[in-house]
Amino acid sequence: MIINKIRAQNVLKYAELSIDLAEHGLIAISGQNESGKSSIGETVCFALFGRTFSIHPDDIQKIVRWGENHCTATLEFSVEDRRYVLSRFLDRDGNHSAKLAMADDPENPVARGVQSVADALFNVLGFEYDEFVESFYLAQREITTPHPHSHAVKIMAGVAPLEQVERGLKSEIAERAELLGEIQAEWDAVDRDVQALGIQQGRMPRLEDERHRTELQYDQVNLLSDQISTDLDTCSRNAGLIESALGAKGRTGFLRFLVLLLALAAGGAWALLTYASDLPQAATLHDVLRQHVPQWDDGKVVWVGYLAAGLGVLFLLLWIRGAGLKRRIGVLREESARLGVALGRAREIDIEPIPDDGEPEDTDVAAEEGEQDVPEPTPVRPDYAEYESLRKLLDGGDVPVRLASEYTERELAWLGYVSDRLREQIAELDDEIDDEQSRLQEAIDLSEVLNGLTDKREEIEERIADRRRGLELLDGAIAHLSNNFNRDVKDLVGRMLPLFTDGRYEHMQIDDGLKVRVFSREKRDFMDLEEVSSGTQRQVMLALRLALSKKLLSRTVRGKQFAFLDEPFAFFDEERTRRALHALADLGDDISQVWIVAQDFPENCEVRFDTKIDCDRASNTLRVSG
Repeated sequence: MIINKIRAQNVLKYAELSIDLAEHGLIAISGQNESGKSSIGETVCFALFGRTFSIHPDDIQKIVRWGENHCTATLEFSVEDRRYVLSRFLDRDGNHSAKLAMADDPENPVARGVQSVADALFNVLGFEYDEFVESFYLAQREITTPHPHSHAVKIMAGVAPLEQVERGLKSEIAERAELLGEIQAEWDAVDRDVQALGIQQGRMPRLEDERHRTELQYDQVNLLSDQISTDLDTCSRNAGLIESALGAKGRTGFLRFLVLLLALAAGGAWALLTYASDLPQAATLHDVLRQHVPQWDDGKVVWVGYLAAGLGVLFLLLWIRGAGLKRRIGVLREESARLGVALGRAREIDIEPIPDDGEPEDTDVAAEEGEQDVPEPTPVRPDYAEYESLRKLLDGGDVPVRLASEYTERELAWLGYVSDRLREQIAELDDEIDDEQSRLQEAIDLSEVLNGLTDKREEIEERIADRRRGLELLDGAIAHLSNNFNRDVKDLVGRMLPLFTDGRYEHMQIDDGLKVRVFSREKRDFMDLEEVSSGTQRQVMLALRLALSKKLLSRTVRGKQFAFLDEPFAFFDEERTRRALHALADLGDDISQVWIVAQDFPENCEVRFDTKIDCDRASNTLRVSG
């Protein structure tokens, strides 16, 4: 980039600034202190980048000349064979505009707006503000070693993008490490919640098994209670039926016996009258029949046979009736005996011990306190001996209904009590199961949270590990680029340093921290800068800065370049200044336009200035024609 023209109004010292320049050579700017020498360089800096070295970007409106409301700056420059015009406007309210156009077509901007112009300008120039002030623009300050963390130097070395990535990785590692701590804290909190639940392995199956057994017992007790009640009703009903059947059976037996006697008598009479009529007994029987049976004659003997047969049939019917009643009584007794079987099954049932609810409350105290529900006393179960006695009677079919009812009522009361307690146990177990299920579900949910946090933690740890591996690779790449950059800069300084020091110092060493040592031809050894004079230190540093400029040119800048050196010879004696001017005049074709600011220049200097600009402290207007 070569500057061709500068136009400015109300920028810093100058109400008006107009400079036309030749494209090549040395440009000398001289004048007293506060005459506006540095304002020229800062005007160039403002026109290019919208900021200056001496004014912070937040206070950029201070560049407007005191007493004015706004300022403008226009810079015409060339890059290779193309000429551009860059214009800026700024007022005291901070309103800032910019426009970049081709010099031969200023009405059709290449870019408009501060950020758009900055982006387009970087593409045109190949550098930004930081690189410019570290290489091509030496502001009015003591020349020192470029800061080892200078962004511009690192950009020139190709390290800045890698360090930007490195900073990003470190920031991400720090963020993820903080997030990892938060996740670990959350994981620990959730784990404490899981531990606080006190989940016992296998407790739920045990509760479910216990409930199943208790429910089976409850069902069994209720079934037996229903069976005993049914069998007691059957036994009570059958007692009357058995008694009635026994009476009927007795009457039937007596009648059957009577019919049998009559049948035998009728049959004997018939046989006597029919087959032994010549016997005296037959004659006697005839006489009896004639006396008691009207119209009796011998022809009616057959009716006696019929009577005997009828009585025989009646006997058979009565015998069948008796047998039926006997079977009926047996069936009824067998049905009644089922009560004994049911009671026996109740005795055999395996009922687990029922926990006692504790000592009952004092009923008098409860009554005094107005409590309505007084616990009923626990029913007393009939003892086993009483059961055995009743069972024998039931099996024999001779149990009194009253005795069976009394015993059964006490057994049912006991079974009812057991059923109620089992039901209560089932309800308690249901509550425990529901609570355990809720706790297990909560534990499952928390475990899923823990698993998710564990996966997230492992993922973050893996990402941190990846970024640390990336940092290791970046460190290696940065070291490699830094070594190459230092080697190249040392070579460039080695070519320029003898020109600045009249050959007294030939070589330079730069360590990783950009600490500089120079090789003295006289001492034949490298010396720290602290060991040489302050003037020599500044010569070395000026050579280093120009080497940085050439390094930047070799990397990104297209075409020839200008350099603006503001007071580079501060603290130089006249001889050192002459040597420096000779060296600057012979920088090479790549830096072909060199601006040099000084209060004055040595007289009888053999170096020819292509343009000389004299600044006057009393004037706020400067016009220069190339």
